[in-house]
Amino acid sequence: MSNNIHFLDDNAINKPEQDLFNFKFYAEKVQKLIQLNSSNPDPITIGIYGKWGEGKTSFLNLIQYKIDHFEKKEGDKEYLIFHFNPWRYSTEDEMMFDFFDGLAKRFYVKKETNTQKIGKQLIKYSRYLKSIKISSSFGIPTKLGTKITFDPSVILETLGEDLKGEEITLEVLKDKVNEDLEKVNFKVVIFIDDLDRLDKEEIYTILKLIKLNANFKNFIFIVNLDSDHVAKAIKNRYGDAIEDGHLFLEKVINIPIHLPKIEDHDLREFFRKKLEQVKVNLSLSNDEKAQEMFKEIDMEFSSDLFSSPREIIRVLNSFFLGAFAIGDEVNLRDLFWIEYLKIKNGECYNFIKSYRPKSGIMDFDRTVDFNDDYNSNEKTNSSRKYLLEKFKNVNVIINNLFPLYSNGPSITGGKPNLDILDKQSRINSLGHYEKYFSFHNIRKTSVLKLNTIENLISENDSTNLISLFKDLFLDETQHYKVLYRIELIIKELTKENERNFFYSFLFENFNIIPDSKIDIYGLNYQLRLIELVASTLEKDDSNDNGDITLSLATNLDVYQLSHFTRKFNDNKSFKESLKKLIASKAQATFNSHNPVYKNPKNAPNKMIMHYWKLVNEIEYTNHIKSTIANEENIKVLIRNFPSFWNNSYFGPLEEEDYKYMEQLVDVDFIYAKENEFNLDLVKSIDPYTYKIPDNDECSLEENLEQFIYWYKIYLNRGNSIDNIIN
Repeated sequence: MSNNIHFLDDNAINKPEQDLFNFKFYAEKVQKLIQLNSSNPDPITIGIYGKWGEGKTSFLNLIQYKIDHFEKKEGDKEYLIFHFNPWRYSTEDEMMFDFFDGLAKRFYVKKETNTQKIGKQLIKYSRYLKSIKISSSFGIPTKLGTKITFDPSVILETLGEDLKGEEITLEVLKDKVNEDLEKVNFKVVIFIDDLDRLDKEEIYTILKLIKLNANFKNFIFIVNLDSDHVAKAIKNRYGDAIEDGHLFLEKVINIPIHLPKIEDHDLREFFRKKLEQVKVNLSLSNDEKAQEMFKEIDMEFSSDLFSSPREIIRVLNSFFLGAFAIGDEVNLRDLFWIEYLKIKNGECYNFIKSYRPKSGIMDFDRTVDFNDDYNSNEKTNSSRKYLLEKFKNVNVIINNLFPLYSNGPSITGGKPNLDILDKQSRINSLGHYEKYFSFHNIRKTSVLKLNTIENLISENDSTNLISLFKDLFLDETQHYKVLYRIELIIKELTKENERNFFYSFLFENFNIIPDSKIDIYGLNYQLRLIELVASTLEKDDSNDNGDITLSLATNLDVYQLSHFTRKFNDNKSFKESLKKLIASKAQATFNSHNPVYKNPKNAPNKMIMHYWKLVNEIEYTNHIKSTIANEENIKVLIRNFPSFWNNSYFGPLEEEDYKYMEQLVDVDFIYAKENEFNLDLVKSIDPYTYKIPDNDECSLEENLEQFIYWYKIYLNRGNSIDNIIN
């Protein structure tokens, strides 16, 4: 980040060379007309009409710029400039009186006697206005030692003003000011800005000042205002409708000048230059990735999205603050448009901010799209439907930030590449969504830390990788995000040495990676990574990968090795070696107290039995027979062969299941043992009448009955059914 960090300023321009909207051409024409009107003594009020933030002050400054530098002919006057800022005052009276005091001081700047005389007359005029105010309010205070009076002349004398021998009225004083103004070679140009920022009483005071109290000869008022806002503020003084306010404005404003339209290409250029300034302030000019995102923001700009230059500044400043706070952790393009929503439509932004998408390891195939009703036939439903209908003016932004994907042809082109969304830290990626609103990484996975993984891989730095992994896996709620990034790295590593280093690191340090979470396929975190590494090696057509595969396999237990091995095709040169390794690890792992079939929910059990028998049938058969010490073990062994549905329940032992069981275990031995343990049950199963239950879930006892049924069906296949039954 830059050491000179600052926001974009919203200051008006002062010189033509700063003009980005080409206002100067029109402003020069207005200035010229004012100069040509130099010899006309009649008071004039010019209104510069424009909406908030469109550049009225800049236009005013362009009119003023060198307004007194022009070729004069006989009778033309010089210009005396007076800026009056009505925002400085807390009351209408204070505003009115200080106007004349400030204007009088401008005349005292000029050394000519007549000019200073005007200043004195203006002071008298101002004090008389004050006396009228005092008179109408409460008269002379008794603390001055006088009786209460409501005569302005007496009040002025009591206040110390020497007016002897003069007939004092407001009109007399005004005439004296006008007489002196005609004697000097000056026209007075009074600039009043930000009229539309005042409250309605203050607005009325300024208009009354222009129309009644300061309507002097050789005066030119140039006033900035939003005519609709001002008309609305004063309408109740002259009627009921806003049109009544506009009618009064017409009486005050002699020459209405509407701000020139900002052309689209000028507004785009303004946006581009300010966006570039933001990039410089963030010290991102040499960041190639940031350059691309800023270019994308620039290309997506449309003048239809912004109502004024000031709105552009506000959006960019909000974006700057967000980028400064968390720009390294999010996608800058997405951050810009979500900050745009914050400024443009706060209600829409707050709805999106408050939305709580579900997240977890089972949600890797989802993006944030607000379509909460997954069973709905509507393309847009639930929260998304509400968003698009409620906030139509920002639909294009919502659709760009949160595209709606589909399986078939669509505007978005089908399902997204979730790996890319995650790596780019997009706002519609579940792992990054909340960062765009929380602006921190406390209890969240840092993109910077995740990116560090790849740097450490390139450096073969195992020590710091272990430390980083331990740190990343501290918060259980963020585990799935870390896992997802590791999966992405596994698939994307292209340099063989870096790939082999990282795969070896993972297989040697699986104790760091949590294994408690189970996905919809029955895999925990560790097994997901093991299978992904195997699949990636299998798909590598450029290399057999036998050495790295066998090296990795030695670090796995027999169950992990089975998941690893199943991903390789039989045509791989090392597949037989993997089978033998499974058999070897099985022989070292299982015994009579820990049979290979102990946990039927372990999907690799049948695979382990298959390869163990294939490599060393005698040892395998002895293991099975040595463990059948009771009927419970028979039930558990049989339980390994029915289908395990949805990782939650076992189904019936179907014929195909029994036939596979025949290949892996000695069913005659099992049947004989069951006869030994429970002869009554064996006799009770009549293959002629027994029906396998229709229910999907079966108990251990039911699976045992089904085994007995299929054994009797297949016993002495050539015999009659009566012999089979008996």
